[in-house]
Amino acid sequence: MPRGYVLVTDERGFSLAVPQGTRRSTDGERVFYTTADGAVRVGIRTGPVPAGGALGSMRAADARGPESNPGYRDNAVTPTTHDGLPAALWEFTWNGFTAAEGPRHTYDICWEQAGTLHDVWVSAPTGRTKEARAVFDTAVDSYLPAGG
Repeated sequence: MPRGYVLVTDERGFSLAVPQGTRRSTDGERVFYTTADGAVRVGIRTGPVPAGGALGSMRAADARGPESNPGYRDNAVTPTTHDGLPAALWEFTWNGFTAAEGPRHTYDICWEQAGTLHDVWVSAPTGRTKEARAVFDTAVDSYLPAGG
């Protein structure tokens, strides 16, 4: 595990490495780990695999991007794999929820595993995309599903 990270086992049963000092929150459906400065957010969501699988899920989210992410741009959905499993990577930039928050960049991957769709993403200010990519790679590489 990279220096400055801690392995967390979430009450929902999954585990992953996040930056030290992150705070956990949830909106009921998703779990978030946010850095102490509030700038970098790791998000996790699991659920049944939808029709169209991981790629269909990401393409649908991309189609809704302008509605849910003000200033949605620089977007791409790429078919890929995760540990040999069907996956999709979605990347985009948007204006953030508030002017104070400012423009943000998001890296998001979801994959199908044993009938469950696992979705892990990181969002950070556009000036911190290198840090965001490192947090994303670490979270995804370390993620273990509930019971896994």
